[in-house]
Amino acid sequence: MSKTNLYNLDLNLLIVLDAIYSEKSLTLAGERLNITQSAISHSLAKLRDYFQDKLFLRQGNKMEPTPLCSALQESISPALLKITLSIDDRGKFVPEKSTRSFRLGMSDYLCTVLLPEIIKIVSKEAPGVCIHTSPPTHEQRLLMLREGKLDIFLGTPRNYGPAIKSQYLFSDKETCIFRENHPLIKNTLCEDDLSKLDFLAFSLSESGQGFLEELLHKKGLVHRIKMIVQQELTIPHLVCDSDLVGAVAEKLALHFSKIMPIKYLSIPIGGPEFDIYQSWHSRNDSDSANIWMRSIILRAAELIH
Repeated sequence: MSKTNLYNLDLNLLIVLDAIYSEKSLTLAGERLNITQSAISHSLAKLRDYFQDKLFLRQGNKMEPTPLCSALQESISPALLKITLSIDDRGKFVPEKSTRSFRLGMSDYLCTVLLPEIIKIVSKEAPGVCIHTSPPTHEQRLLMLREGKLDIFLGTPRNYGPAIKSQYLFSDKETCIFRENHPLIKNTLCEDDLSKLDFLAFSLSESGQGFLEELLHKKGLVHRIKMIVQQELTIPHLVCDSDLVGAVAEKLALHFSKIMPIKYLSIPIGGPEFDIYQSWHSRNDSDSANIWMRSIILRAAELIH
């Protein structure tokens, strides 16, 4: 049996802990909670006394969490979020009456090809619901799902471990995109052409590594990459006004080829196909609101197959 007696702990202090952890600053935490810095400091002192741990250590101008604090936060943050959302929905999620905000992790590619379909369905079935999107890097996804900063992540699957559940949505493949009247590309693109072209690569990794860089590296052509961006939607605009050749998902290339003077062709050495999944933390597996949003996303994905 647990020795912890919650009557001995002011649970409002956990809200303070969560704010300091998120803001890395006593001042910013106070502004977020609309209380003074001295009140924040007093609350932190109580927390330190209760847990018998420093909880936060000042490093430069930031308050960095101790290992115990990080372990506590992993459970506290999603618990506070769930309480807040439950109160907002009065304990029951009713789409047509809800004003809940859903946080979806998705790239600008998915914001272009999938999000419009999601919005159409949500606007019709739950007009009060708000959708907030963010484009986490590969390295950020798991942490944001764990900490409750994302309700659902949409993108290529990874081995996130048993705590993360996933569901297949649709498939796509990488393709080359370039401007009309490109001086080096006619109606076909062969492997020998790669050594003559300058490329614009896309990567969602903090390292800047992407599939195109890996592909060209195998061919000894990595020096042909002249630019790397983390915003896929910039690629059509950049190739439209230059002789650069970009690599984007085929569904995105099709979308932009209808509204801009650009063309696309298959990558001659095999543009990799990839699958798009939606992923969520197992603690939300039976949450009625999360289940509803996942069903909306699945229906939207079926419309773009």
